[in-house]
Amino acid sequence: MEESAGEQPKGVWLLGFTNTTYGFLYAVVLVTIPQLLAARGVAEPIIAGLTGLATTASLATFALAPVLDTLISRRAWTITLALVASALTFVVLAMSKASPMLAPLLAIEALAISLYNAAIGGWLGAALPKSCDATIGTWFAIGNAFGFGLGAVSQYWLMTHLPVALGAGVIAIVALGPLAILWLFPAADAGRKAMRESFGALARDVAHLATQPMILRVVLMFALPCAAFTLTNAFGGIGRDFHTSDSLVDVANGIGATLIGLVASLLARQLLRRAPAPLMYLGVGALGAAFTLSMLALPRTPATYLLAVIGENAAQSIAQVSQNAIVFRSIRQGSPLASSQFGLLGTAALLPYAYMQALDGYGYKLAGGVAGSFLMDALVSLAACALLALPVAGWLRAGRLETESPAAESLPA
Repeated sequence: MEESAGEQPKGVWLLGFTNTTYGFLYAVVLVTIPQLLAARGVAEPIIAGLTGLATTASLATFALAPVLDTLISRRAWTITLALVASALTFVVLAMSKASPMLAPLLAIEALAISLYNAAIGGWLGAALPKSCDATIGTWFAIGNAFGFGLGAVSQYWLMTHLPVALGAGVIAIVALGPLAILWLFPAADAGRKAMRESFGALARDVAHLATQPMILRVVLMFALPCAAFTLTNAFGGIGRDFHTSDSLVDVANGIGATLIGLVASLLARQLLRRAPAPLMYLGVGALGAAFTLSMLALPRTPATYLLAVIGENAAQSIAQVSQNAIVFRSIRQGSPLASSQFGLLGTAALLPYAYMQALDGYGYKLAGGVAGSFLMDALVSLAACALLALPVAGWLRAGRLETESPAAESLPA
């Protein structure tokens, strides 16, 4: 992909669907395994503990992501990690759900999936011209949403209507399908400069990366819960609070959320033509929180539930597109530490998902229902957006949230 800084390779948007593997496999961790456990009568606190452990394990991505910048090309890392994550998925789905190995293997699987995301994100961020950032950021989010939605609506059916080993095998193979897209594009040069020497200096280089002012600004933006919209992860369990049938909950959070995410992501692509990504990120965070507050005035009916699912998923998709654009624009073309950087910023973006779900749950208990969750989520998000508003405005005026011009020496990714 040796393109000029202003020229986009034809069909580059297709590369965003390589992230479908990430979304599809993460649906196993967050949706399918919990469904299978619930069907076997496992208590909800135990299920929540398993998924919580897996999510926490994925936070180790930044600690391991620097390895993706050395030894072999990021393209090779992408393929290798997809194979590893797919194999772990097969094992986790096929093994006995009473096995004591389920929890650690699920956590390792989640980490492998997140490392795959860092590998492909770092490769695309460094190898593609910077003119592609908004395009790849949009379709990266669409690929994730499409994969997750496809997994949410199909994996449980496959595991309950086919022999266990066959169902697990089909899911593992389908997860690898998006990798075929990689062969449609020429590979970046795998002979990265001073690959062996870079491994010896890796700790120093990563420490320098993590203390760069621009990186710290983006980490702060993502670590605060301005636009996380973690309520989307709770909708599967609160349908009964809105007197909603299980079938409607499944359709709304599977097919419905996927279609909503696609439309909202394409809308976000158009908005990026008119507004800077950081401003859009804060804007959708504030507007989304206001939408969440407005839900408190509506009756607890299936129609309100559907409206909440549509609004929250649309806002989350727009936030993720703007978030992706910020991350890709922060990566210098040809950067030798692109996957380290993508892993760090991706880990920062995951942090609100860890603590906001706990806060939303506390709000539910405190107020005795979904009103407490919605109120907690909205107020904390609004507070975070308010804290970021003035600093982000200043950083935008000074151009301190984007990478400098491409490196004079283009290092293959």
